[in-house]
Amino acid sequence: MSAPLDKIIFSLRPLFVGWATLTALLPFALFFGLWFGVVFRNLFNISLLRPGALAFVLLLGLGYIAKKLNYSRTEYRFYDDRLEFDEGFFALNRKTIDYRDVREITLHKGFVQRTCDLGTIYLGTITTGTSSPNLNPFLAFGFASASASGVALLDIPHPDSAFEKIRRLVNPRSMTRTSSTL
Repeated sequence: MSAPLDKIIFSLRPLFVGWATLTALLPFALFFGLWFGVVFRNLFNISLLRPGALAFVLLLGLGYIAKKLNYSRTEYRFYDDRLEFDEGFFALNRKTIDYRDVREITLHKGFVQRTCDLGTIYLGTITTGTSSPNLNPFLAFGFASASASGVALLDIPHPDSAFEKIRRLVNPRSMTRTSSTL
C-alpha cells in the first residue's frame, strides 16, 4: 500500500470502446455459438439455430458487460518509485511493481487499437517467464492483465505519450542499477 505522504505522479485508466470489444469477442462467440448449436442438435435433435444463437448472443453480451465493468474499476497509479494498480470487477486484483524490478517496457498497438488511438503497454519484471501477454485469450474479455511477472496496461489512450512518460519514469533507475553492477 502507498504511504500517506506519497504523491501520485500520474495515473492511467483503460478506455472502453464498445465496438472494439465486440470485434475482439466475435471469433469466440462464432466458435462457441456453432459448437453449442452442433452439440445440442446432436443431443436433443433440435435446430442448430436456437442453441447456437443463444450462445452467440450470451457470450457477446456477457463479455461486453464484463469488460466494461472491469475497465470501470481499473486504475494504474504511478508514484516516484513504483506502480500500483487495482483492476477487476468480479474478482479484484491489487498489485505493486517496483520500478527497480522492471526489465523491459513494451508498447503494442494492434490494428483495432490503432484505429482508436489505444495501445497496450507491458512492463516485464525480473520474474518474467516466457509467456507473452498477447497470447492470453482472456485479454479479449478485459481480464488477466496482471500476471505474476509483470503487468499489461490494456487499452491505454494516447499510448505513445503514455509509453514515453513511463519509460522516463522507470529507465533512470534501471540504467543506474545496471551500470553499478558491471
